[in-house]
Amino acid sequence: MLGLYLRTARYFRPSQILARIRKETGARLVLQFSWLAQRRYSAPANAARCRDVRFMDAGDVGYGLQLQALQENAQRLQQGIFRLLNKELTLGFPVNWNPAETTRLWRYNLHYFDYALDLALVARWDQSEKASSLLGQLFHDWIVHNPVARGVGWHSYPIARRIVNWVQSLSLASDAIIFRDGRRESEWIASLYAQSQYLEDHLEFDCLGNHLLADAKALVFAGLFFEGEAARRWLTRGEEFLWKGLEEQILPDGCHFERSPMYQAIVLQDYLEVVLAYRLNGRDVPAWVSSKLRSMADFLSGVRHPDGEIPLIGDSAFGIARHPCDILAAAEVLLNVRGRWPGARADLYSAMMAPQAFQPAPAKKRMLDDCRSWPDAGYCALQGEEERDWLLIDTKPMGPPNIPAHGHCSLFSYELSIAGERLIVDSGVEEYQPGPWRLFWRSTRAHNTVTVDGAEQSEIWAAFRVGRRIKVIKSGYARHERASVFTGVHNGFVGQSARHRRVIAALPGRLWIILDEITGAGQHDITSFVHFHPDAVCELRGTTAGVSLRTCRMRIHPYRRDHDPPIKMSCVQGQLEPIQGWYAPRFGVRQPNPVLVLSCCATLPVRIGYLIAPEDREITSWKLRYRGSNGTLKVVAVVNSPQGSVYEHFHVEMSAQ
Repeated sequence: MLGLYLRTARYFRPSQILARIRKETGARLVLQFSWLAQRRYSAPANAARCRDVRFMDAGDVGYGLQLQALQENAQRLQQGIFRLLNKELTLGFPVNWNPAETTRLWRYNLHYFDYALDLALVARWDQSEKASSLLGQLFHDWIVHNPVARGVGWHSYPIARRIVNWVQSLSLASDAIIFRDGRRESEWIASLYAQSQYLEDHLEFDCLGNHLLADAKALVFAGLFFEGEAARRWLTRGEEFLWKGLEEQILPDGCHFERSPMYQAIVLQDYLEVVLAYRLNGRDVPAWVSSKLRSMADFLSGVRHPDGEIPLIGDSAFGIARHPCDILAAAEVLLNVRGRWPGARADLYSAMMAPQAFQPAPAKKRMLDDCRSWPDAGYCALQGEEERDWLLIDTKPMGPPNIPAHGHCSLFSYELSIAGERLIVDSGVEEYQPGPWRLFWRSTRAHNTVTVDGAEQSEIWAAFRVGRRIKVIKSGYARHERASVFTGVHNGFVGQSARHRRVIAALPGRLWIILDEITGAGQHDITSFVHFHPDAVCELRGTTAGVSLRTCRMRIHPYRRDHDPPIKMSCVQGQLEPIQGWYAPRFGVRQPNPVLVLSCCATLPVRIGYLIAPEDREITSWKLRYRGSNGTLKVVAVVNSPQGSVYEHFHVEMSAQ
């Protein structure tokens, strides 16, 4: 166990380890001497808010958008019912702010107060005094039952999210109705001030990454909201970390360096909300910041599936960030680039952020040039011949070496949409709670790639920890007018000396080739996994497998050569021992889904793979050849069919990682 700890800790910065020790020591002191925290974080008698500060720009254009859903949530909250992460609990009044039967992530979301925006929107668009009054009641209840530094509500990340939600909701709803009297308002101001002080003392230098950016955003909002010397310090310090973070955490191709599409959307949201707050309060945003945010939005737009949503790679789930099309619609207005991103669609988020997004703007069609390789981020997109056929490959590392929390064993895995519907999917993520399910979502077998003797690509453990790491040795991408190819090599699996090369080709005729070569020595069990969407039906048909969705029917043709060992095929769905065949598109949601398993026992080197083709296309044979020289890989793909054979060759420039 000591070796595992050392292999994990070697990647962390000394400052992270010291910050974690300081945090743990401080938490224990608070438990023993709570009066110290009360004294340190009591707001001064002269703490005052800026009465004319604004954080949202919602007008009447959004009236009716999702209003029924917002009203239903307000009705639930009126009864003390909270629906978070797709789990609904009755917490009553007074609210049980630390329900024992929930995960820490669920309790975090309870303390974020995202639902404050729902109530504020109902109050604004439905002219509901009941919603405003309930918002004030929830504020008061939280303040009374969450003393300083006690419980998860005083962890830094929930504080950061809550500060922003509190001031944004106040900007949307009538504070005169929310507070009813000066005493309640003074209580709220004193609490918000104390939370801002506490956050300043507990910035997440142990986590860094998106957590530190959220902390910095909250300091900026607190600095704008309050008057006085402390507020000026919060604003200056928060802005310093925000702009520094934008330089350090955003890669040249616009991807956030943790490389999770969900966190990409969250971080972009955070910065857009800062841009809006600055604009509404007469502050300038540096030109380079706007340019950087445009590159972030370019990346988010580029990696979306044809259905407009994010890929479920790297701890990504639907419904946590706002819908990417809505974020992009707001970004087009706030960054002054109307019509830049295809599929940008104004909705609830745009209604709060930029009502002008609802005015017609020229739409940009998604073109082939929009689908490409992002080598800094570690993503590669292959466009099919049909516009809504699209494949995204994960070629990224686990994350920054010192921040692997959202890394999965998913290298060279992919997601595939056919006719605009997701056919082959990443398993997603259901929870962050340590245990067998968390290990499954991060495991190699939960992704569309191969394993050798069941070994993992990287040494994952606990909820967010990683010891030994997988590494890409070389990769490359090439595209013709009607075809494209990706190829990459990584250094193997934990406890194994084998190496893995994968080649993925998109060919005319709705043909897709995935071929793996495992090199090394000795005899090994090789297994390849193909995870289908829960709506898909998978059937074994002799030497092939059929898979069908509402819009398409495809057939999987395994790779075969005369001298190769036989390939065994099976289809697994909803299995518990071991866990396999599960799909989690949202936190708290777990669905059985069919997984095609191709396996063989072979002496290395060996190739294993498959061709994905339309069911009505007869395939007599297929092959993929490659050989390299001087950093260039020559790839030839041949598919023979009575309906028309396909021959494509590529010259792929391979770059070392």
